[in-house]
Amino acid sequence: MGKRQNSLLHVRGEVKLPQDSETPLTPLRTPVGTALYLYVRSVDSVNADTIGQDYVTLQYRGKDLSFAVCDGVGQSFMGDLAARLVGDELVEWLMALKRPVDAEQFSKDTIKALNAMTSRTAEQVAMYQLPEHLPAILVQALANQRKYGSESMFVAGRLALDGPDPWLALCWLGDSPVAAIDIDGQLVDLGPHGHTSERWNATTGVKGEVHTWVGDAKEVARVAGYTDGLGLNHVPTDADLAKMVDNWLVNPPSDDASLFDVRLAYSPQTVGQKESPDETRRILQLPAGATEPGFFSSEGIEPATAEADTRPIAVEPEVRSPVAGIAPIESKPANTPATGEWRPLTENSDQIDEPAPEINLSGMLDALSPQQQIQIWQQAAILGLTSAALAMLMLERLNKQKQIRSNDKKLYK
Repeated sequence: MGKRQNSLLHVRGEVKLPQDSETPLTPLRTPVGTALYLYVRSVDSVNADTIGQDYVTLQYRGKDLSFAVCDGVGQSFMGDLAARLVGDELVEWLMALKRPVDAEQFSKDTIKALNAMTSRTAEQVAMYQLPEHLPAILVQALANQRKYGSESMFVAGRLALDGPDPWLALCWLGDSPVAAIDIDGQLVDLGPHGHTSERWNATTGVKGEVHTWVGDAKEVARVAGYTDGLGLNHVPTDADLAKMVDNWLVNPPSDDASLFDVRLAYSPQTVGQKESPDETRRILQLPAGATEPGFFSSEGIEPATAEADTRPIAVEPEVRSPVAGIAPIESKPANTPATGEWRPLTENSDQIDEPAPEINLSGMLDALSPQQQIQIWQQAAILGLTSAALAMLMLERLNKQKQIRSNDKKLYK
């Protein structure tokens, strides 16, 4: 199994992380570089044993790789569905992409492709079967949300490292963080940040502006895209990732957290400061020397000898040695641009539609008992019909009401 899979990895690799369970931080050897990915559901989803709304997928063939990290929008119809749909469509489209002329044209092409996807995805939203045994009130609320559509934000990209002029193209819609780091550990300026009001609707298409960046990849050491569930205001170092992974074994995050992170060359920013390099490598499952200059090498890739395997990949220990998709890089001279020319898009964007209105369950549930209301609020939060914060507030109030009624009954006995 392990040896057969090793040969398959270099013909065509495809990873689709499940949304109903955790995927620990996993290093994956590819001809492009060492990719790491993870998927951790929120503590509420873990406790309720329900699906998360993030989604991570990637493909690689030779020295080409595309990825998508998607964040389903709460209060839309089944945000996990939109995340999965747009992620799978994007990686396929990006793998077939030729180098864009510039960032502005790439944005236009991406918007066109995303809008075209709705000819396939709108039907899947319309035909999606709801979970069985839902209360009639929630079925009615979900029917209204279905008309609005299923939405997701995302960050995605294509790394094309074959040939003398390797290139990188990134696109993002919404506020999911994305970063590129050069070999001196400096962040590459990717242009404007996204906003939560920007998203893709599986029924109607793009809302807002797709932000993009296109540039040379020769001096890029690392590309990372992740969702805000990581809870960081900076690009995670290896030490950050190690601490998060260790902590999440006991305390899952408050929001879904997912990450795709590919290493093309050594970068001092990526390594970061840490008290115990050995402990960090153990948690990240990286071999000794992976955090030292010179470790990344283009040697050691086995020839492709088997057919493509499109199943999710379970990484075997022997395939965890990082390799680079381009030749080893020396530190660049001072005043050298990190990745060639880049063009941020203008801040002006089309008018953004209003987000899906949050369902007001309070007035709809007055006739029900506190216990019935508690069950419906719990299910509504799990299905994304209402915010977790509002659901928790209502559950706290209802539990207090139950306690008061229980005490009153004891007094009158």
